[in-house]
Amino acid sequence: MHETLITAVLIYLALGIGAGMLSGLLGAGGGLVMVPGLMFLFHLDHTVNPAFMMHVAVGTSLASMIPITVRSLLSHLKRGVVFFAVYQKMLAGLLFGVLAGSVLAHFIHSIVLQVTFGLFVLTMAYALVRKQKDTVVKKLPGKWGSFAAGSLTGALTGLLGIGGSTYSVPFMVNRGVDMRVAVVTAIAFALTSSCIGAIIFMMTGMHVIGLPHWTIGYVLWPAWLGLSVGGIVIAPLGAKISHQISPQKLKIIFAIFLLFVSAHMLWV
Repeated sequence: MHETLITAVLIYLALGIGAGMLSGLLGAGGGLVMVPGLMFLFHLDHTVNPAFMMHVAVGTSLASMIPITVRSLLSHLKRGVVFFAVYQKMLAGLLFGVLAGSVLAHFIHSIVLQVTFGLFVLTMAYALVRKQKDTVVKKLPGKWGSFAAGSLTGALTGLLGIGGSTYSVPFMVNRGVDMRVAVVTAIAFALTSSCIGAIIFMMTGMHVIGLPHWTIGYVLWPAWLGLSVGGIVIAPLGAKISHQISPQKLKIIFAIFLLFVSAHMLWV
């Protein structure tokens, strides 16, 4: 029993290293790696009831994103990136969205969440790389437009366990925000929304019958431990690399990564 638990934690540790790298590099919050990775592992070891696989993957991802994004955000702030203006503008919508999305996810079937995850990530990959029809750079929207954008970012976190960077980064970049600033802002969004989302997923899954041992609600704690430690250790390296790559190359890397994640989630 103990050997199996240790092996599982080591596997989750490796997954956390990948999540931490992408959190620091792309502002992805790690959820884009953790949710597909956890789904893959759950299908292999059959420890989670298929009816709850996506819920446990999302809840565990949200809880793991908290320490990873804290470490990643601190690494970026040490390099002098300023992001508070955009963050404050979209914060109210973000809070509303993550509350609504986290509660709604409890009532949606795992397969529906999985397909939604794959299709949305595919759409955002296209939005990030498509050529604009005009040369005029759009500005960030006003109060209600920012509320709507923040709500969608938060809802994605609550529903799918991702930091919202799949939407917020393309949204900000296409409106003239520097890629590096967009990445750091997305990390701040991920930290805020994952704190709220993780609590809600623990509460809504508390009385669900059929969840595996070592869970509190929809959060699987051996996975949380491995993911968090791996992510915390490697996130600063991702942040360092992101400041050595041009914004255009960073955008291409992000788009390729989104395509890979989408294909995996729609195929599994």
